[in-house]
Amino acid sequence: MTEFAGLRELARLLQRIEPNLTGGSLSILAHENKDEIAKQLLDGFGVSLPVQHSSGEYANHLAILRAGGNKYTFAQDWREVYISEINYCACRIPAGSHGLLVHHVDYPGVIYDVSRKLAEHEINISKLNVSREQKGKNALLVSVTDEEITPAVVRAIEELPQITKVVSLQ
Repeated sequence: MTEFAGLRELARLLQRIEPNLTGGSLSILAHENKDEIAKQLLDGFGVSLPVQHSSGEYANHLAILRAGGNKYTFAQDWREVYISEINYCACRIPAGSHGLLVHHVDYPGVIYDVSRKLAEHEINISKLNVSREQKGKNALLVSVTDEEITPAVVRAIEELPQITKVVSLQ
């Protein structure tokens, strides 16, 4: 297994989030191992995408997928490969993670509401990121959890006010 093997699993996750990758593109940002990174991601997506290679170095960033009007950044540090950004929202979603992406209209109390629903189902949060376009506009809550998210949990969170979409990371 290569040091980039987790990229294939992360690409499969994004393929579920963005089922139609038609018109998408992949930019490889890493200075080294560009072909291996592209191969792992394309294998995971299961479709052919145009691949661009950058000539610069981007610290720990490996690649960017642009699809469906969204941007997903892949990164790597000494521990693991992970999704480091979804559109405007910084996050850390390693391969094999349990958790949720909660798209919503920004409102006071969204962290409390989502956390309460997870606690009611005895699900522990290990990482939580929230970001928004601007106050009262589209926002994204990324919650990585210790336990698996069941369809019942997804439904409970979808019932919260101003939630527009909930995606389980499994």
